[in-house]
Amino acid sequence: MPAFDCVIVGAGPAGMAAATKLAEHGVRPLVLDRGTRAGGQIYRSAASSPLPDASKLGPDYTIGANLIAEFEACGVDYVPGADVWHVGDDGRILYSLDGETRQVETREILICPGAIERPMPIPGWTLPGVMTAGAAQVMLKSDAIVADDAVFAGSGPLLYLIVAQYLRLGVKVAGLVDTTPKENYLHATPLITGALSSVSLLRKGLSLLREIRQAGIPVFRNASQLKVLGADRATGLSFHCRGQRKLSAETVFLHHGVIPNPNMARALGLDHVWNEDQLTWNVKKDRFGQSSLPHVSVAGDAGGIVGADGARHEGYISALNILARLGRISLDKRDQLSRHSFGELQRLSKFRRFIDQLYRPVEALRLPQDENTLVCRCEEQSVADLRAGFQEGARDPNALKSRTRCGMGPCQGRQCGPIVSALLAEWRNQSEAEVGYYRLRSPQRLLSLEELSRFETVEPARSEAAEAAQ
Repeated sequence: MPAFDCVIVGAGPAGMAAATKLAEHGVRPLVLDRGTRAGGQIYRSAASSPLPDASKLGPDYTIGANLIAEFEACGVDYVPGADVWHVGDDGRILYSLDGETRQVETREILICPGAIERPMPIPGWTLPGVMTAGAAQVMLKSDAIVADDAVFAGSGPLLYLIVAQYLRLGVKVAGLVDTTPKENYLHATPLITGALSSVSLLRKGLSLLREIRQAGIPVFRNASQLKVLGADRATGLSFHCRGQRKLSAETVFLHHGVIPNPNMARALGLDHVWNEDQLTWNVKKDRFGQSSLPHVSVAGDAGGIVGADGARHEGYISALNILARLGRISLDKRDQLSRHSFGELQRLSKFRRFIDQLYRPVEALRLPQDENTLVCRCEEQSVADLRAGFQEGARDPNALKSRTRCGMGPCQGRQCGPIVSALLAEWRNQSEAEVGYYRLRSPQRLLSLEELSRFETVEPARSEAAEAAQ
């Protein structure tokens, strides 16, 4: 008999919401989280910010402190610093903690590893001094570290949010290079009516743009042909915007949207479907988050980009379904309690469709345009190297990985995987849905033999009532 009724991987909005809901109904899940404290990326350090005034990061961030407090008070078994590297179809989970391998067995699994930033493989993107907008937020939220006079380039809500946060903190910004093409605004216009169902979110977006404009920093719209300048490290960014332009900077932050973090779901062997609207792979699941493996559910951005509010509602819904599967509530009760969250998800989905169209990735930034551009940072494989492998007969992602080692490095293909599939689709003149993706296996991170030799099986903590009964 499995030791745990449910194990949740990840303590972002989805994981916290699910754990809280399970605890409300008497199920004490084990929550495994890579972070040192709950919150995930969006609410990183929200409950213990190193900033003198965390409110400058915006109300959406400070709300996270309340969610974290609610989660920490609900009495679940929370393990911070747990790096999960194997989730088995037999209900067995392996993770690293303090240099040791630990094992748990459970009846139900809910994975919530969140999203990663979409790779933006422009020339020079691997130079020292080039980071993602997400990295800028990690440094800011975790350690109150900023980069003065940085250039921010790309498109999407996160890019504008971090620029606005920098400006509120009085940090100098060398410029914002916005790559959103004019045609995206035209294509998104018919969806504006649906977006008005979440008018508060629309106002927030417009407020960010107005805030940046009023700050007086250089903003270049409809930019293209981006290239990071520098030989040994970044010295600036060149781009085309009503002529060729250049901004000098020692730090360049890139952002081109987010995609589901694929490795855990892929290594578990869950079925996936291609999402043409978001140009990414989503986990195939039912409306309650149940995947192609009945005992495995997925909630939040890991299954398909839904945003922080959507992730929270998906966490609630998945938890209610798990409660029904465990026999703690009836199916009718599940349906009744999940009705509100389904309604909120339907409302948010209209705004999401608008955002997906407005910030649809530009092909020239999603696919590297220069043969010498590195695709795989870990194995230092360029477009030219991959094309040579393709011409030698490697026609799918796994064959190309075997021939070139692209995707075999420490990141396990997180960065190069989306680019490889997109390149192969272009070279084969097929869709990415037909090309497919890497076949991934555990372990999902590099492990030492010493760590594997230090092995422990984890059992649920005994409750106070059980202790008193002894």
